[in-house]
Amino acid sequence: MSGRALLAIGCNAYDHLNSLSCAEADADALFGLLIEPSIGDYDGARSRLLLSPTLQDVRAALATMLFEGEALDTLTITFAGHGAASSGSFYMALRDARLNALSATALSLADLFRMIAEAAPKQTYLVIDACQSGGLISDLNVILKSEVMGEFGTPGVTLLATAASNETAIETGGHGIGTAALLDCIRGDVFLQDGNPALDLVEIGRAVSERVGATGAQMPVVWGLNLYGPSSFCKNPHAGTGDAPLRSVLAGWPDAETAAAIREGLPRLWEPYVSVTTRWDPREFLDRLAPMNDALKDEPAVLLNLIQRVSETFAARARASQDRFREIEVRAACAVALLPFCDENTVIRTLSAQCIEIAELVELAISDVVDAVDAYRYALVTGGLGDLYHLPIRLSKLIGWAGFAVHTARAMSRDTNLAAGKLAALFDRIFDNYSLSLVAMSDCQAPYVISAMTACAAAGMTDAAERVLGHMFASTVACAGRVARCDFDGSKTLAYLVARGNQPKQLTAEMAAQPTELVLALLRLSSLFDLAEEFDASLSDLDHLPLNAYLAQDYRQFGQDHIMGGTNAVFVIGHDFWTITKLDSAWPSLPGPDQPAVAMTALLASLLLPDRSPWFLLSAPSRIEAQTRQAI
Repeated sequence: MSGRALLAIGCNAYDHLNSLSCAEADADALFGLLIEPSIGDYDGARSRLLLSPTLQDVRAALATMLFEGEALDTLTITFAGHGAASSGSFYMALRDARLNALSATALSLADLFRMIAEAAPKQTYLVIDACQSGGLISDLNVILKSEVMGEFGTPGVTLLATAASNETAIETGGHGIGTAALLDCIRGDVFLQDGNPALDLVEIGRAVSERVGATGAQMPVVWGLNLYGPSSFCKNPHAGTGDAPLRSVLAGWPDAETAAAIREGLPRLWEPYVSVTTRWDPREFLDRLAPMNDALKDEPAVLLNLIQRVSETFAARARASQDRFREIEVRAACAVALLPFCDENTVIRTLSAQCIEIAELVELAISDVVDAVDAYRYALVTGGLGDLYHLPIRLSKLIGWAGFAVHTARAMSRDTNLAAGKLAALFDRIFDNYSLSLVAMSDCQAPYVISAMTACAAAGMTDAAERVLGHMFASTVACAGRVARCDFDGSKTLAYLVARGNQPKQLTAEMAAQPTELVLALLRLSSLFDLAEEFDASLSDLDHLPLNAYLAQDYRQFGQDHIMGGTNAVFVIGHDFWTITKLDSAWPSLPGPDQPAVAMTALLASLLLPDRSPWFLLSAPSRIEAQTRQAI
């Protein structure tokens, strides 16, 4: 389309100012997206990408775009680089800008507005990702004049500034955070609406402002002035696409109030729905789903119907993910969402059926993992130094999910041979190919190890459990129990690994879990396999190591971010106990889940959200099974 032109400017290199690292990447990414006919549909012949240009380069490009050829319908200008509000105007600094002579060496927003007003494109979009870019408000008086704006057909201008006039524009992850949020909206990773074929910068700007503002780092500003006719910054990726299945959640509700409650909450699910194949955060998903569930708490049949629809809709999309367990985790999250409502018998029966279904999916997934390792022994390795940290966690997670299948078969009075066989086959491949990666690396391994080892105890797989515990406890002693925090900052992975290998006792609470739940889990699990005395011999190497276990009182809350009540069982090696027998005798007695379906769903919660552990599997497995048989 000859009537749509894009000028994308990114300036990393400066002759007189400090250089930047991400501005050119911002401009290049925006240009690459918007020039695509299926996304921005800007005319490639009239559009320009300028990287670290001079002021003269920009003025020449603008003169060509604005005043040569036929009149423009739409003009979009994006700028990423240094910016400053000075002497009542906002300036965009190009390569040759001087801080003490901005009016002469930088591009004034006021001058840019005058050029736009003279060329009079029907719609102009201006995106500025720069420090103090909110200072553009000072220049609005240039276009807010009766001879420039206000008459029919005069130019419309929409402005998005990613930082307030007194704020710095932050760069992270290869982009400015404002541009990163903008790119998410353009690509469709953030759902805005599906009713119009085009998106306007005003609605995009609101979403960018909400997302970036929530970080607390900076607050974007968006202005829309004299919008003329239907405006189109870019095409809407959600209009007429395959995203319609989520709308089926709304269909067919007989009660108007129920439909209204669901319709109000549904937009919160669009973002996780769109991104479920590439980015999945169970905590975020549960938090977004919770308000709808709470609104339906007095209507259990409707609640179950809603969760079933959401589960099937998200699971269908999750199957397109490269993560073999993505569908399993989606279905597990939907089951965990029902935990607060398990006083209802209908919810209990639904959870029982869902746990069985998830366990069957886990068995199939474990079979696929085994087949993949048989075909290529390093199938579980992604490559790079990161595997030194992530592979031990990945292995623990696999055996933890396989353990869930065993526990569910026992709890639901089903044949355990198939699930136990899958777990045994998985252990065989791990021992043959990855035994050196059976390492206690992070506190998030605690729920996985508890699930797998108690499943081994239930299925009589003593030898495999002893090998796993032996490897993991040896690595625990080697690092003085300084395993990584559950909420470990991934950018510090290499620093943690180096410190762990050289001076682990020097690791601070910023990296190491203090107290640790994983080490406590290994110690308590040792009693199941007559390893307590062997582990006792190494406790002196862990002297003064603090341990902690959170024991829930109400498992209906076990999927929530903050669990009320319960007990924190805190121990210090060498102070509270010197033998594992003493640790076992000091363990507090608290009731476990009161229903088998609740127990298995709580186990799912710990596998999805590994900052909580299923300690009840250690304390009362026989009681859970007995209650299950009675319930069924």
